[in-house]
Amino acid sequence: MKKALIILLILTALVAAEGFKRHALTVSAGIPGLLIPELAYEYSIDASNKIGVAAGTFVFWTEYRLNYVRMVNSFELMGSLGYVPDNDGDDDDDGMFDDMFESILSGGTSGAKFVSATGGYRYTADGGFIFRAVGGGGYFFNDDDSRFIPFFQIGIGYGF
Repeated sequence: MKKALIILLILTALVAAEGFKRHALTVSAGIPGLLIPELAYEYSIDASNKIGVAAGTFVFWTEYRLNYVRMVNSFELMGSLGYVPDNDGDDDDDGMFDDMFESILSGGTSGAKFVSATGGYRYTADGGFIFRAVGGGGYFFNDDDSRFIPFFQIGIGYGF
């Protein structure tokens, strides 16, 4: 227990000495993509460059993505690569209505890979509180259909 406490104190001192927060957790919600909620973790390479992973729901369908964030003062530019798994849980219940509801609820993105780009504002307080508002869109590649979906996200988080 003493060793774990000493290691945590050393890591805390290193993070405090760097002048910026290395890690951040954020929760975001968006319209019209309805990424509600999306939980993201970011690791700061330096004060301007961050990499991260995010997972959320695209309406009722989950989505996962890998992010790269470039900060220019309070302006955030983000590029992402992601995937929306095909959520066909019950193959024996597939009928006309199931297909229609799946298409509506997933926004037609079930089983799609996507790339997205956003730009927006990020405020990070000295205590670690993060507020972000971004807009952009994603291009979803599916076997039978590809589409561009614009979205807007607003989120809060904490840097440590």
